[in-house]
Amino acid sequence: MKKILVLLLASLVCFSAASCGEKSSSNGNNEDSSGSYTASDENKAEKNIDAVAEKLGLTGGSDTLFSMIGATDGKEYNDGDVELYQFDEKSEAYKNIISGNGYLKATAYKDGIVLIVPASAQADPELIEAFNALEFK
Repeated sequence: MKKILVLLLASLVCFSAASCGEKSSSNGNNEDSSGSYTASDENKAEKNIDAVAEKLGLTGGSDTLFSMIGATDGKEYNDGDVELYQFDEKSEAYKNIISGNGYLKATAYKDGIVLIVPASAQADPELIEAFNALEFK
């Protein structure tokens, strides 16, 4: 009886470990059962705002006065509904923005790139999720 119980538990552990592996959906994307995308080349972008905007599907891209807030680059997209800024991660301006003490209120930030959705526009949760899922090359 003990041998059967041990074999049963060992089988259960093996099946549990096998089910934790990465699944590939039928369209070739790495997608888990909740529909969220896992880290892959699809989520990787060059570390600049133009590449991030392209990955997020943002349109337009007119320059802003980014240097006034201490950024190294900045543009607004989708007719001003979304702004992206790039900062030196070690700069005081970036540290202030991510701590909530900067000139702008960041909607999301990652590795020196800051996403801002102005109060006049409503932040799209899918956009924020896609930004947070990005990884930089």
